[in-house]
Amino acid sequence: MPIEPTDVGEVGEPAAVEGVKGEWRVDPAALGQEFEGRTALLSPFDRLVYDRARAQELFDFDYTLEMYKPAAKRRWGYFALPVLHHDRLVGKVDALAHRDASVLRVNAIHEDVKFTRAMTRAVRAELDDLASWLELEAVA
Repeated sequence: MPIEPTDVGEVGEPAAVEGVKGEWRVDPAALGQEFEGRTALLSPFDRLVYDRARAQELFDFDYTLEMYKPAAKRRWGYFALPVLHHDRLVGKVDALAHRDASVLRVNAIHEDVKFTRAMTRAVRAELDDLASWLELEAVA
């Protein structure tokens, strides 16, 4: 059965987000479940960050995909990956796969909040996992 335009946005259970305007929805399977956070490098196209206004309002997270900006005007890098740590967006990673050298080169890690040692270790582990997934030998 096709989804009618009036049905869009009606998926899930209504939810209120304290301090944020608008109507929100939550997956019913997530209700009543304990939240177990982790660290993840997100794609710039991830639904959590693609709506810049929502990311700013919910997470106080300033982010723009800068691949179409001239290099001199970029703040975070060509294809910076947002960093999710537990329930917060905490930074961005500017990394580039150099396939000829089999290396994932990390140009910068931008900390929106001061990283703890645990956060730094978790981001490094995610970078190692990304390099492995890309079939690269090392992170530099």
